[in-house]
Amino acid sequence: MERSRSFFPFITDCLIILFGAGLILFTKDVSAAAAGAVDLCARVLLPALFPFFVLSSLCVSTGLGSRISRLAARPMERLFRLPGECAPAVILGLIGGYPVGARTAFELYDAGACDRESCGRLLGFCSCCGPAYLFSAVGAAVFGQLRAGLLLFACHALAALAIGLVSGFFARRPDRPTPRRLPRARSANAGTFTQAVSSSFSGMLNVCAFVIFFAAAMAFLQSCGFFTLCRRLFFFLPPAAADTLARGLVEMTSGVAHLAQCGLPLPGALALAAFLCGWGGLSVHFQVLSLRDGRDIPMGRYFWGKLFHGLLAGAMTYAGALFFLRDAAACAPGYVPAGTVQSPLYFILICGVYLAVTLLASAAAVRIDEWREKRAAAKNGCNPGAKKV
Repeated sequence: MERSRSFFPFITDCLIILFGAGLILFTKDVSAAAAGAVDLCARVLLPALFPFFVLSSLCVSTGLGSRISRLAARPMERLFRLPGECAPAVILGLIGGYPVGARTAFELYDAGACDRESCGRLLGFCSCCGPAYLFSAVGAAVFGQLRAGLLLFACHALAALAIGLVSGFFARRPDRPTPRRLPRARSANAGTFTQAVSSSFSGMLNVCAFVIFFAAAMAFLQSCGFFTLCRRLFFFLPPAAADTLARGLVEMTSGVAHLAQCGLPLPGALALAAFLCGWGGLSVHFQVLSLRDGRDIPMGRYFWGKLFHGLLAGAMTYAGALFFLRDAAACAPGYVPAGTVQSPLYFILICGVYLAVTLLASAAAVRIDEWREKRAAAKNGCNPGAKKV
């Protein structure tokens, strides 16, 4: 036992030294990859994720999530055996992409809407790949057709919900009602808005940091022949497909970028894309761990959930491709990054539209609640505006 305790730190130190030496030996390749990742963060990730981060914060802090949870409370409690207040994490995770769902789950935990066990199970299926990425970067850019993106998103969403159903079915006991509910809907003031924007930008810095690091690590692994070794490990796949799988296991976008050269027929290529997007890659997992920020939440179900999410989505996509896309070509000639923003002005406009829609939705929820309160008070013969004597 004592030998093992001293052996693992020694191996860790050796790996760190080798990685540092590799960064020095392959400085040109690593620097170019890191520069490309910085450009990716500025043109793609910030416009795509930052508004949704702000949206998730406002959804919880203004109480808009309480209205969403009331509408979806019964399905969440009966199907997933989770508190109804967890619904915003599932909805935002499906439409916002990685790692918006996980961030929303952590904020719901902080708000007291779910306990640590419920949050751990929720993380297993609420962190999903967004429809914008599946439609544009995978369906249109890689496979050259919108139908492929639509099939990928449908199977991706169904697989996530199936993971939630299975985890709820095999839960040891029903989740107890949480003692504290989400706040009622109220208008977003300057304080809540400022806090949402600042905390969201801090979360985006963590996400971008891991994207840049893993891009540099991928260049290092490529230069030292790691992916050549992976081709031998995945001997049951064509060499290009094995290289794509190895890249996607580490970093999802890199694996997706090589799908056009994977050499598989269309059903197999789509199934591989669905697996990579369902698994998410180590880069996404470390982003989620950074958002966890020391909270006492078990993460084992998250990793198992992502693995089975990828496997189930791949199987469903393969079957769907055999039935719906039999007459389509395998892949587009090459991969073209989609959804980029060419000017900072576009980024500002996109953020403005997202935030304006969020504020309008919050105001509408407040008005609806006030109208319902007045209607209930009038029905009971009470005057809500009367002063108490």
